[in-house]
Amino acid sequence: MFSVPKVVAEADGWSVFIPGVPVAVDGKTLDDAVAEMTAALREYAADWRDHLRDAPNHRENRWLVRLIEVGDDERIREWLIGERT
Repeated sequence: MFSVPKVVAEADGWSVFIPGVPVAVDGKTLDDAVAEMTAALREYAADWRDHLRDAPNHRENRWLVRLIEVGDDERIREWLIGERT
């Protein structure tokens, strides 16, 4: 199941999340939030490879792990917010 990232401007900054994926971050600026999300996604991918892939509520996230593993930070940013730096 492929989900589209959501980026939301809030009064105190920005939030980034992916519906159906247990990863969400907040940042003071958009760049901060994207950097935090990139780091969080890399950590999630490592955890998924280590032990989460066998959990029923994480099995369907193989697509995300592959996306993170093959993407550099610029490509992940582009996927998250739809723009190149």
